[in-house]
Amino acid sequence: MPFFEHMGLRLHYIDDAPSEPVATKPSLLFIHGAGASHSLWTLQLKHFRQTYRVIAIDLSGRAESQAKEENPEIETQFARELASLIQHLSLDNFVLIGHSMGGGVAMSYVLQDGIRMPRALVLVSTSSDLDMRKRGPGVAKEAIEINLFLLQSALKRVKSPEYEMKRAGAKMSLTNPWIMQRDLSACDTFDISDRLGKITIPAFVIIGEHDDLIPPSVAKQLEVSLPRADIAV
Repeated sequence: MPFFEHMGLRLHYIDDAPSEPVATKPSLLFIHGAGASHSLWTLQLKHFRQTYRVIAIDLSGRAESQAKEENPEIETQFARELASLIQHLSLDNFVLIGHSMGGGVAMSYVLQDGIRMPRALVLVSTSSDLDMRKRGPGVAKEAIEINLFLLQSALKRVKSPEYEMKRAGAKMSLTNPWIMQRDLSACDTFDISDRLGKITIPAFVIIGEHDDLIPPSVAKQLEVSLPRADIAV
């Protein structure tokens, strides 16, 4: 179980690769969203590790990673944790893949000075402005839909990969509600909309057609504002 150090914190990450990796292929570094951990990426890690080196960070306060006493911010804490991991692994040829809050972490990382620059960003269901107070109805609707899906799956005794992932996420939120609370607090203060033009590496924005939390109209603002972005809905 690998760890690295950042500002006195012992932080956990996953690192896996095929038995015969191709040197020219970039490493894929996954960053989870609010209230989650590396387990969010279970299906993606399983799929891509067949041909790529895959890495997934556990930001401070979840899984095996230690937590700070004070509430963190995305730019001043989480993005710097990511920078420490990239430095620890001496990554040069890599792509950052961030979901929700993790997308904010990825964009914040690229805006730092003196970093190892990724080849590209993959931004999944995220925005340059993550203030969840602006999306109250979407947050409530998504929570209801997840719980309804879990209930229906349990009644039908269908335990699909999607079910296992959503169940793990719901369990973590219930076990450590303070993690979700502090992550949402970090999201509420995050807005880098006025600096998106400085992110000049390629970016691929992925959004669900029926995403209640980050609707396509919000995600498409990234495509417009990022100089080299494409989007898939």
